[in-house]
Amino acid sequence: MADPTDELTPPDPVAPPREPELDERKTRILCAIIAEYVSCAEPIGSKRVVEIAALDVSAATVRNEMSALEELGFINQPHTSAGRVPTDKGYRFFVEQLKIQSQGVVEPRVEVAELVGEGVDLEDVLRKTTRVLSQLTHLVSLVVAPRVDQTRLKLVELVALSPQAVLVVMVTDTGRVEKRLVELRQPVLEIDVDRVRRALNDRAREERVRDLDGVLREVTDEAPNELRELLAGVAGALTQLEQPATENIYVGGAASLAGESAMPREDLSRILELLEERVTLARVMAEMSDDEPVVKIGEEHEVEGLQTTALVARRYRSVNAGSVGVLGPTRMDYAAVLSTVKAVADHLQETLRHADGTD
Repeated sequence: MADPTDELTPPDPVAPPREPELDERKTRILCAIIAEYVSCAEPIGSKRVVEIAALDVSAATVRNEMSALEELGFINQPHTSAGRVPTDKGYRFFVEQLKIQSQGVVEPRVEVAELVGEGVDLEDVLRKTTRVLSQLTHLVSLVVAPRVDQTRLKLVELVALSPQAVLVVMVTDTGRVEKRLVELRQPVLEIDVDRVRRALNDRAREERVRDLDGVLREVTDEAPNELRELLAGVAGALTQLEQPATENIYVGGAASLAGESAMPREDLSRILELLEERVTLARVMAEMSDDEPVVKIGEEHEVEGLQTTALVARRYRSVNAGSVGVLGPTRMDYAAVLSTVKAVADHLQETLRHADGTD
């Protein structure tokens, strides 16, 4: 006899269907199609797949396998008589295979350290890193500086340029150097400039940038009248550290998109707009995880205008985390790009830690 409570029990939720696993031959065929398409940007036919995948089967068998891959959504046929090209799903499968086989972590041919060289300060290092990353990948490079509000003030230096003008030099624990000119209504003595410098280094050094405002108010309130105007000016300069221009993201190699045949022309203008405004890119790069590289392909992007691109990015750490990455068409050499982004991120992390004196 049926239990009457059965009708009141909600059915078990239906698990979402799992993606079918590809057998070895389909995997080899798909990877061969992707590798060849990345190289030549032309649809790949079955005879060519037999050659490059070193398969001991006929072209007819490969065509059947390619039809199966197309039904599964890994490749498609742009024209009736043409070969096949990878889809976003096919690229995703390929990238996951790279991660499993660790093929994407081979060091790049060119030593990153030799190309980047020495930097004068954090900004110089980041700009050089941006340029080198673009040179190595021939794609758009993106380098995000560590978050400013989490950094600590390491040094404040004041230089009297005239009785009514003082240059403020600020250094953070990430190696960032900022300079601001403070102009005064009343002349100030050099001995008073030195008094303010010592007071600020005594009270504000090692404070987080986000906490400087409160500390500086206390120092100004406790100071004698003859120092307050200078202190107020320096305090204004220091608190500007929390308002970095363009979200502290450096972009290089944007011109590489213009000659990219795989980039639809109608999408190019929107992508260039995003590169110019930078704020959206900074938000996208802020989603990087700590341990693994992030790869977003085509429709995986949530930002409108990036659906024809792929992003490969990785975090680096000094005192705080930043990130490096490249943006380009989905038809990119993912193995080479993953290894290059990793090498650049590792070098940048090592450089900044060395500059800070940490291990």
